[in-house]
Amino acid sequence: MKKFINDDFALEGRKAQKLYHDYAEKMPIVDFHCHLSPQLIAENHQFESLGQIWLEGDHYKWRAMRTNGVDEA
Repeated sequence: MKKFINDDFALEGRKAQKLYHDYAEKMPIVDFHCHLSPQLIAENHQFESLGQIWLEGDHYKWRAMRTNGVDEA
């Protein structure tokens, strides 16, 4: 029986499998819209909480919270 999560998981068709395995598989994952500091990622920084990861340094979330009356203190 074929495993559900395998090397071709989410790759629909031979072309997708070829493109992924021949070109993309060994490339780094790049996220140009990440709000985390590259230095924190490189240093494998351990955050104290999920809230710290989500909120620290993400001005969009702070703006949305202020707009909806959340106190910053």
